[in-house]
Amino acid sequence: MKIMACIDLSPSARDIVAKAVELALWKKAELVLFSVAEDFMDFGEDVITPDIAAQVRMQAQNALDAAKIEAKTLGVDASTVMELASSPADAILDYAAKAKVDLIITGSRAKTGLDRFLIGSVASKVVSHAGCSVLVIR
Repeated sequence: MKIMACIDLSPSARDIVAKAVELALWKKAELVLFSVAEDFMDFGEDVITPDIAAQVRMQAQNALDAAKIEAKTLGVDASTVMELASSPADAILDYAAKAKVDLIITGSRAKTGLDRFLIGSVASKVVSHAGCSVLVIR
C-alpha cells in the first residue's frame, strides 16, 4: 500500500503527517510526503518576481523537510516529492495516478500561494477526481 500525504503551509500539515504516519504504521504502507510549489510563470515577471517565486519554492521545501522530520520522529521514514505546478490539485492527481497511490491525505484548505483565496478548491478537486481513496483532514 502507498499513502501520499499532501503537505502545505497550513496549520493542519502536522495533523496530516500524524494521521499519515498512523495509517502507514497500521497498514505497513509506504509513505510519500508530497508538496506543490506554485509555478507563477502564467502571471509574468511583472506580477511575480523571480525572488518571490524562489521564496515560495523555498517555503514549500521547508514545509516538506519539516514533515519528513516529523514523520521520522513518529516512526516512519517517508520519501518526499516536490513538484512545481500552476495547479496544485492537478499535480496531486497526476502524481497519485503515476505513482499508483492507494490513499491521498490532504487538508481541507490550502494555505499556500494563490489557492489560499480559493477555500477548499484543491481538496474538492482531488476528492472529485482521484482514482483512489482520499482522506481530508480538517
